[in-house]
Amino acid sequence: MPIDVVWGTGSGRTELGAFDAALSDANVHNYNLVELSSIVPEGATVERVGALDSGRWTTGDLVAVVLASRTSSTPGERVAAGLGWALAEEGGVFVENDAPTAAACERLLDANLADARSIRDWHWTGESERQVVEGVVGDAGAGAAVVAAVFHPISGGYRDDDR
Repeated sequence: MPIDVVWGTGSGRTELGAFDAALSDANVHNYNLVELSSIVPEGATVERVGALDSGRWTTGDLVAVVLASRTSSTPGERVAAGLGWALAEEGGVFVENDAPTAAACERLLDANLADARSIRDWHWTGESERQVVEGVVGDAGAGAAVVAAVFHPISGGYRDDDR
């Protein structure tokens, strides 16, 4: 199973508007995101793609994700979000963090990945990886940063259920 890591930043008049704009930057804004905990299924691969291809799935599909985000409405403030991951023969783990800066987010991700690896007696297959994005709140009113690990749709849009 391929898992795509996407990221984006955005601005808007409100924090919700900025969050939606950041999701748009990652091209996941037209799906209903269902947040998962942080376990990677056995045999899955993780690839950084930046943004999903347009029209990949149907508008409104329920899509499984691990999501990190940060918003602010303080002008000039930095917002950073990130995901870290480590893969093993048995599967893997994601960790998600947000912080005021990319550097602070990276430190949190590294610590959380080390903890996640230490409590699992798994056969790790490589080094831990991470993806962090940082933005700055501008004049629009609010800013946001998001990083998501996109698994797959868990629905196929509207289904006629004979109601």
